[in-house]
Amino acid sequence: MKRAPGEQIDNVERVESAASMQEELAGMRKLHALQVSLAAQSDMRLALQDITALACTFARTECGCVQLVDEHSNDMELRVYRGHDERSPFVQQFLKDGFQATCDTVRRERRQLVIEDIETFTPLKCTPDYEAALCSGIRAAQFTPLFNRAGVLLGLLSTQFTMPYRPAGHELRLLELLAWTAADYVERNRAQAALRTSESRLAALSLVSSEVHYRMSSDWGEMRTLTGKGFLADTVNPNRAWLMDYIPDDDRAMVRQKIDAGIHAKTPIIFEHRVRRADGSLAWIATKGVPALGADGNITEWFGTAADITARKQAEQRLRDSEARLALVLDQIPIGVGLFDTQGRFTYKNPQLSEQLTDRIPSRDSVHGEEWKGVDQQGNPVPPQQFPGARALRGEDTTAPVDFRHLDGTTGRWLRVTAVALRDGSKVTGGLTVVQDVTGQRQVQAELGVLAERNRDILESISDAFYGVDAQWRFTYINRKAEALWARSRAQLLGKVIWDEFADLIGSATHTAHLQAAQTRQMVRLDVASPVLGHWVDISLYPTGDGGMSVYFRDISDKKRAQEQLRASEERFRTALTIETVGATYFDMDGRLTDANDAFLKMSGYSRADVEAGALTWQNLTPATSRGLTAQAFQELKANGSTTPYEREYLRKDGSLRWALFAAKRLPDGTGFEFVLDITDRKLAEAALREVQDRNAFLLKLSDALRPLSDPAAIQGNAACVLGEHLHAGRAYYVEVDRKAQQYVVERDWHQPGETSHARRFALSDWPMPLLTDAQTWVVRDTAIDAALPDDQRAAYLGNAIGALIVVPLIKSGQLVASFVVNQRTARDWTAAEIRLAEETAERTWASLERARAQGALIESEERYRVILENALDYAIFTTDTSGYIQTWPPGAEAVFGWSAEEAVGQHIAMTFVAEDRLAGVPQREIEQAHHTGFAPNVRWHQCKDGRRVFIEGATRPLRDGGVEPLGYLKIGQDVTRRREWEDRQQVLLAELQHRTRNLMGVVRVVFNRTQRSSKTIAELALIYNDRLDALARVQGLLSRLNDGDRILFDELIHVELSAMGAIDAQGQGEQVVLDGPSGVRLRSSTVQTFALALHELATNANKYGALAQPGGQLQVRWRLLRTGNGTRLRIEWSETGVTMPTPGEAPQGSGYGRELIERALPYQLQAETTYELGPDGVRCTIELPVSESMRLDGDEG
Repeated sequence: MKRAPGEQIDNVERVESAASMQEELAGMRKLHALQVSLAAQSDMRLALQDITALACTFARTECGCVQLVDEHSNDMELRVYRGHDERSPFVQQFLKDGFQATCDTVRRERRQLVIEDIETFTPLKCTPDYEAALCSGIRAAQFTPLFNRAGVLLGLLSTQFTMPYRPAGHELRLLELLAWTAADYVERNRAQAALRTSESRLAALSLVSSEVHYRMSSDWGEMRTLTGKGFLADTVNPNRAWLMDYIPDDDRAMVRQKIDAGIHAKTPIIFEHRVRRADGSLAWIATKGVPALGADGNITEWFGTAADITARKQAEQRLRDSEARLALVLDQIPIGVGLFDTQGRFTYKNPQLSEQLTDRIPSRDSVHGEEWKGVDQQGNPVPPQQFPGARALRGEDTTAPVDFRHLDGTTGRWLRVTAVALRDGSKVTGGLTVVQDVTGQRQVQAELGVLAERNRDILESISDAFYGVDAQWRFTYINRKAEALWARSRAQLLGKVIWDEFADLIGSATHTAHLQAAQTRQMVRLDVASPVLGHWVDISLYPTGDGGMSVYFRDISDKKRAQEQLRASEERFRTALTIETVGATYFDMDGRLTDANDAFLKMSGYSRADVEAGALTWQNLTPATSRGLTAQAFQELKANGSTTPYEREYLRKDGSLRWALFAAKRLPDGTGFEFVLDITDRKLAEAALREVQDRNAFLLKLSDALRPLSDPAAIQGNAACVLGEHLHAGRAYYVEVDRKAQQYVVERDWHQPGETSHARRFALSDWPMPLLTDAQTWVVRDTAIDAALPDDQRAAYLGNAIGALIVVPLIKSGQLVASFVVNQRTARDWTAAEIRLAEETAERTWASLERARAQGALIESEERYRVILENALDYAIFTTDTSGYIQTWPPGAEAVFGWSAEEAVGQHIAMTFVAEDRLAGVPQREIEQAHHTGFAPNVRWHQCKDGRRVFIEGATRPLRDGGVEPLGYLKIGQDVTRRREWEDRQQVLLAELQHRTRNLMGVVRVVFNRTQRSSKTIAELALIYNDRLDALARVQGLLSRLNDGDRILFDELIHVELSAMGAIDAQGQGEQVVLDGPSGVRLRSSTVQTFALALHELATNANKYGALAQPGGQLQVRWRLLRTGNGTRLRIEWSETGVTMPTPGEAPQGSGYGRELIERALPYQLQAETTYELGPDGVRCTIELPVSESMRLDGDEG
């Protein structure tokens, strides 16, 4: 039988549509398999290769590629290509500029781009992309953009064809779904990579840091972790007794108070307190805790560090002890000492000063200040504004004393006052004053005039002869004793030259002594036989201020005889002084050594001949720095007959200096005897100790200056300032080596006022430092002559006004990374201690810079980590402790599950699992698997706060810090509910298609058989059969219309379905069918397909086995609209009667699929309420489901 052309075309389209549907379903299965494999794939390149291969399969081509947008430059980069020669122009153009013209078109239009023929595609004409494609044999292509859920373009998925071509519609849809899957994978892979990087950096910083790290709960009630670094005991598991374990009893109230204040203010907690070390001893730490705030601004937990400050606290205690000892000493000294502030008020006075002055210095004493009159050392009045205290408060550096006379009318007391300013940097903070009572001295000065007259009387009354001469050796005074010895009157001698009057003296020892005293202007004393008098005399010559000389002499003939008698006794005594450990000397009162034992000679390096020559005196054994102390000791010896033991340096014959303890005694004959004990070794040890103490004080100051800094430039500047000021150098700075730029870099320096700054960049060639590569400190003490400085560099350093320098190289991993430089204009003999301080400063500066840069990198990493967590809202990323209790709950977790951080933190992860998984112990098994294998997949349905279920694809991994046991667990999961529901729906549709196809073939067979039985001729058979097939086709057409915006009417659906079965005619009439209900009931588009399938199953079963299959059967379908609290609903009652049913125990006819669809699928998918019952004479079924909101019941207004 010949068919019409239109019918043939319809058949072809139906065949093609069915083939397309089959291909699309096959593609869906491949896509689902790829999604499953991508969930476990961490290598992005392998994943992109699998994606490209599937894209080529969907597009029916061998050529394809994937481009990704670079995260930093926003440029397209070719990541994977397939089916192309690497040397082809097409690939090279991709590698060169990412096929820019095509990419720009897709970026602009933000949709799938299909180029059916590149030669006719106008936007590519005259572009490098156009030429490269044609040269490589590419004639057509499609580009599908990869957008993430936020609409950001991540890349392009493209396929190419060697002939003009346009992929089919279902192929393009599959490519779009593949692009969506690829975008999800790329975004997830990048987020996981960023998270791993951040975690590794955080772990690395924690390992290299020397500080203690800890983590506390939001109320500090629980210490979650503590890494003690061997200083404190580690805490791995949460500890709620940490306050008892770590904090001494006396400090707990203070620590709790600080913590409560920080919690209340939600600000960092910074304070110092004592802790109990791991070994049980007590130590001091400086702790800083920083709160982590949730999205609602509340504290979720605390992170903190603690540094050991025990050494600093001990140093502070030693300083307080030292100040107390100083105060004790000051309280004992016989002069007044005090400290005053900028208002002139005394902040400290020793007891002596308390007796001398009131509560303020005289220039600031408004009550008693007028009682003091000041004069300088020349007796000139001093106004109050020039008083020492007033000048000190103005910052004037002067130590000139002022004598004050107290004018209280009762006493004539005089006080000598000096004052110096106390500064903090350049700011005057007060002053120090020293007050000495000089009332007696003033009285002595007043009596000097009287004493001058008395001295004349004394000279006349003394037993020694005396005369005075002027600078021309003329007699100016002669006392009576001299007149008697010379037998000449003063009238004969005054005004005459001594050498003229006593010519016998010329050339004698007396004459030589006079010349020596006149030349050296020092006292000379000698015992000599006088050629004038003819016997021994003791002569003392004292040069006077006017160039003249005062001379005392007396007869010592008796003394000389006594000395001869004593010599034998002294020889015996000298034998007793052969002790080798203590030196002993004899000397006269002029300081000339007359004898010494071997121990002293060994100590001083002199020989006995030197002593016997008479030229060895305490004056030439004493360095200039100790002469004042020696003179004081001589005065004490002359006044008291002995000296208090004292220490000073002495000069050896070779010019070297040694330290000794001296104690002298005046013997009855007027000579001195002294013990000398060498204490050089002890002094060296004390000096070494002072150097260590000074070094420690400097390093403490340096540490305090660098510890709070995080800016590298500030660290360099402060370190240079502390060292430069301590050494009183001209400049100090830290130099970093920029290998990439081939430059030395000085970010910030320190220099004295007037000196030029060296803070800039230097080319390596402009500042040659070849001597630094061996890691030895380079020391130049005089750039003009020091051999340590190469001659070819000498002019450069002198030209930069550098007279001396220290350069400390910092060699790390075999390379010069930096150096520390100290220099000044003048030459300087750098001490070993100064060089060591420079080396210590260099190393500590480098360490501080490394610490600051590591902390900066950590902060940057944590910020990136925070941004990732805050923006990955479709990823639930959170951490738990080792027992599964939630510790962190970022915004993504809250967005996926619905619980806030306050609600989730502290809860067990089981709350996110569905009830059946909780009962099966899935949460605990997942943790155990992650603990033992390092990875536990988590791909299942989960429970939300509002009761919803979400499908999560993710995993659980342990968090470790290098130990065997984990610190907790990290859970990462993506919400793929929509995809999962789509996949489930896809499976239902596939099953429905298969089942409907079988049913359709059965219906066709039944319709044909029934039609054949009722038809009398072949022509009638063909006519009626074709009509019923058309009705069946119409039903299938209704079932295929999903979500297209149309509204299917229930009465139309039931009419079409029953018409297809041949149960009713075109007017809806049938011998075995009764239809009763309102017309125009609009069904929801989302419910039509499943609902129609249910009606189809009911009708098919009725047609095969039920009321429509048996001659006496009747089918009634009644429907009506109901108003409920949940909206308008449609109730359908399907009732079959007159049906012969299977006997009890006999299997029911049919597959049972229709009943399963009605009782399970409709309630689940359509929120329908259904009943299905096999009655004694047929099926009874009710279906109640929601309908379109546009439906109104009769009587509704509007």
